[in-house]
Amino acid sequence: MRPGHLDWADLRHVLALAQYQTMAAAADALRVHQTTLSRRIVALEAHLKARLFDRVDGRFAPTTRGMMVVRRAQEMESASLALQDDLTHDPAVGRAVVRISVIQTFVTGFLAPYLPQFALQHPNIQIELICENRPGVLEQHEADIAIRYVRPAQGQSRVRKIGELGSAVYAHCDLLRCGADWRRDLSWIGFAQVADRWPEFRWIEANVPAERVITTVNGGPAYTELVARGYGVGVLTCVEGDARAQLIRLTGPDPLIVREVWLMVLPEQRRNATVRTVLDWIIAVTRKEAATLRGSASRSELLGEEIG
Repeated sequence: MRPGHLDWADLRHVLALAQYQTMAAAADALRVHQTTLSRRIVALEAHLKARLFDRVDGRFAPTTRGMMVVRRAQEMESASLALQDDLTHDPAVGRAVVRISVIQTFVTGFLAPYLPQFALQHPNIQIELICENRPGVLEQHEADIAIRYVRPAQGQSRVRKIGELGSAVYAHCDLLRCGADWRRDLSWIGFAQVADRWPEFRWIEANVPAERVITTVNGGPAYTELVARGYGVGVLTCVEGDARAQLIRLTGPDPLIVREVWLMVLPEQRRNATVRTVLDWIIAVTRKEAATLRGSASRSELLGEEIG
């Protein structure tokens, strides 16, 4: 660091630590090693000749001088975002791009059929779907909007619940046989250990004999494809299972598991007109198709309803 020169990357490190309060969480959001984050903070403190953080009960809290740095860094970040928006959304540049960080099954199971209509209604906006489930993508400006199945415990984003996503047990019609106990007699597709916090993982673990689970997958389209091809019984979102005529829902008309769907956006991005257009569209679609998303509608209603 040159004398009198502040590196913007160092200020981003301060912002992340102030936001996430632990080295591990901040480093994960920045996608750097904890040692790198710690080294950058220490170097900045030495450069400024000021302690920026106090450690209280295992968490890092900005000191008075640290808050001065945080506020100035936030102003710089807002100015950078405003400039980026001015350039990105200039009609002379072409179509504006709005990046949505979203869980892959939400796209393949629910959102995909509505994308063509959005493109027709808003030809000057291109939606970029980033299928992932990492934290901190908004704060690191890797996306403009995020959709998650779990409400974030921390962060600077505005959060809104936009719906409920139901799941149920499904099997290919050819897999079912007369008199078979689908829990104990049929083969199952389970979830890999990395998904042990998911309610679907816990339900299978509690209700299906371990020897009936022939393979495990960490979720996503691969899991859906295995169940849809009849390789085993599985727990799918209702929007995925009900859309496939060859699959039979085995756990009744109500969803077996219900997850909340959360929409997240940073306050400064929410004020952007183009981002606001996409937000309003997502909210309208999930509201209109709330029963489909939750899995409360019958198959005939799901298949017969036109996309509006």
